Amino acid sequence: MYFINNVLPLWCNEIILEDNSKIMKNFDKLLEISERRIGNTSLSFVREMSDSIEWKSRMILLKGCRGVGKTYLMLQSLKSKHEIAVYLSLDNIIFLSNTLTDVIDYLYKKGYRFFGLNEVHKYPNWSIELKNIYDNYSDIRMVITSSSALDIMAGKGDLSRRLDEYTMRGLSFIEYMRFEYEVDLPKLSWPELLKSNVEVYEEYYESCDIARRFNAYLKRGYYPFYKEAGNKYHDRLLSVIMQVIDVDMTAIYNIDYETSRQIKKLLAIISRIVPFSPNISKLSRDLSMSRNSVLIYLDYLAEANITYSLKSDAKSDSALTKPDKIYFENTNLLYAFDAASVNIGTVRETYVMNMLSRVGAVSTPAKGDFMLDHTYTIEVGGPNKSKHQLIGMPNPVLVKEGIKKGSSDILPLWSLGLLTMAHLGEE
Repeated sequence: MYFINNVLPLWCNEIILEDNSKIMKNFDKLLEISERRIGNTSLSFVREMSDSIEWKSRMILLKGCRGVGKTYLMLQSLKSKHEIAVYLSLDNIIFLSNTLTDVIDYLYKKGYRFFGLNEVHKYPNWSIELKNIYDNYSDIRMVITSSSALDIMAGKGDLSRRLDEYTMRGLSFIEYMRFEYEVDLPKLSWPELLKSNVEVYEEYYESCDIARRFNAYLKRGYYPFYKEAGNKYHDRLLSVIMQVIDVDMTAIYNIDYETSRQIKKLLAIISRIVPFSPNISKLSRDLSMSRNSVLIYLDYLAEANITYSLKSDAKSDSALTKPDKIYFENTNLLYAFDAASVNIGTVRETYVMNMLSRVGAVSTPAKGDFMLDHTYTIEVGGPNKSKHQLIGMPNPVLVKEGIKKGSSDILPLWSLGLLTMAHLGEE
């Protein structure tokens, strides 16, 4: 077929117009989905970390494990900022044949300036396109969600100077009480907690039924989807963790099926013995893999917020540095993996680690269980635990499970649930 003077026949123009029409319909379908998702989003309960996010930034990344509520917080921001906003999930089938840049350009011309981009780690060349969109559309803002394992420095586009990054954790006990019972508990910094925990006990402990509700939270209150999952919560939580390994890690670390299978085997071993000081050589033999592979896979699990690796201040943050101790990231995971064999000592250590890591730098001390911000030495135990193990250590504090009321240097386990996300130095 020959075209005269580079002029397309009429029938070719009709095909092009028809194809463009189909593309526009697909893009408009994304708007329908967006309108529905944003419209169905409630603002009655908003996560605590929302107050610490600089929402006016042009590009915000919300990282976190599946199920912690990243997408919902993003949808709330799209709904509450009173701007023309659109929600886009980058795992939508439309993005298999259309680029994000094309979609953004189409919506930009329709007047949209505020974009929520979900599941960014599943989109190829995400960093390059986001950089170009940021540079070429100077009056738009983006809120992006991704797995906690995403490393923006590893992307091919330089986003480090353009993006504000936040890591989202599961519900704190304060948030759980608001979410489940509409009860507002006080938010305290660590110094305030040491100073005021007795007064807080007297005002709130009995009246808010904290003992029963705290125990329920430890088992099934960390991931907000517990409400809709009901009795299937722990089954669903296990499924979420498997998805993190099979889908998120595969997308981010480019691992194959056999590697994901090895990571699951490692996680199965961890689930039976946490918290523990890992013997890397033994794990290497048991799993028939190299020492470096074991250390790298442990790092993957920690980066994905499935486990927590505790190290001393003297140790490097390198993935190939052996952790002093490994925990599950939260207590709900203990019950999901093996509810029948959960040890109360494991629960209390895991909970203390989780709460301390929200408010400061946690490391391994010479004596005791945790060092907080290089300042406080913390020992965790039951009601009869004494301070003799902390002799000679700076600012010793006991955290005891099984007691209701504490003092200036003894904290009941439940009281750590009142810690605010603010840094220790803030009053």
